[in-house]
Amino acid sequence: MNYNFEFKEYNPNVKFQIEHIDEKLFGRGGTLHINGKKVETPVLWLGHVMGGSPHPWKEFKMDSLIVNAYDILRNKKALKTICEKGIHNYLDFKGSVLMDSGGFLFQKKNEIDVDPSLISDLYERSRPDLGVILDHPFNPAESDSNNRYRWDNTLKNTKIMLSRNGKTALMPVLHGYDLGELKKACEDIKKVSNPQIIGIGSLVPLLFRTPGTKRFKNPINYVIDAIRLVRTEFPNSFLHAFGVGSTKTMHLMYALGVDSIDSSGWRIKAAYGIIQLPGVSDRHVKSRNNGRRFLNKEEMKVLEKCQCPVCKNLTIEERVECLDEEFKARALHNSWVFVNEQKKFKKMIKEHNSEQLVSNRLDNGKFSKVYRYMLEKKIDVKGY
Repeated sequence: MNYNFEFKEYNPNVKFQIEHIDEKLFGRGGTLHINGKKVETPVLWLGHVMGGSPHPWKEFKMDSLIVNAYDILRNKKALKTICEKGIHNYLDFKGSVLMDSGGFLFQKKNEIDVDPSLISDLYERSRPDLGVILDHPFNPAESDSNNRYRWDNTLKNTKIMLSRNGKTALMPVLHGYDLGELKKACEDIKKVSNPQIIGIGSLVPLLFRTPGTKRFKNPINYVIDAIRLVRTEFPNSFLHAFGVGSTKTMHLMYALGVDSIDSSGWRIKAAYGIIQLPGVSDRHVKSRNNGRRFLNKEEMKVLEKCQCPVCKNLTIEERVECLDEEFKARALHNSWVFVNEQKKFKKMIKEHNSEQLVSNRLDNGKFSKVYRYMLEKKIDVKGY
């Protein structure tokens, strides 16, 4: 496909400085200068749904949110106010806001029914700190030819939106279910821009082995290889991985050199009655006699130490009842755990000791083989 567009200077208000590198893993930390703000990396963007609650940023300090452009466009009342006030004032949030295009909603569709120019206009009027190019994520259940068609759409939208780029910094997004195709996608992006910020998508189905991932011998190992490839192709660019921010996968992504992740898991898990704890995977608070894992005695001790806004003034018995009964309590608790896990990694990367935290979080259960595969990759490259 040939598109003749005049490209403007890409993200003139963005600068990314790498300041800390983990010599034992691939992780790194630094500062993203964007829209006059300084954002310490690695970053966790907590997902917020328009009209949804709770609002964690009103309960404790947090620095970054992700919202969905398609979600805003469907809410006409919110759309009008957001375009008048700006997304920061609408949310009463002073931190950094990443606005996703909503492309992931089209993962199971062959066509995108949103005009990229409409997304560009929304970015300009709502003034997020960073906007995502309207992409068409891959579906592992689709044929290679259909996924290539999706990439062609993504590339076309990338060219259109970069040609219209105004004050909002834009993030192109890469997709590829084969390392050769992913490398070609990197080359395609390099032909139209020299991105200071780059995203990689379509990874969530592979991490959680959704239908269609049988095409991969080991889907999670492919995720590791894909991230390392993009990291090599864009070594100095700020790298965001879409949708992979669980309390376990967060540490895997950061350890691989991903600078930024997003997650709505804090809300989604709460809706299913699940809470998060540091170093502990999904747990229901009480037994429902349905075979699902619930808090044991040792995990109760972890919960007893929790200082989130919900737990800190309650006895352990009160915490259990509150978290078991109330969605908002679980969601707020989970958001605090997510943010504090990110803060722990950020602290450890500054101390050049993130391996200790990553090993504690990953070198057990289903992620132990993944952790060892990552270590093998570090040995293979013999340095960063």
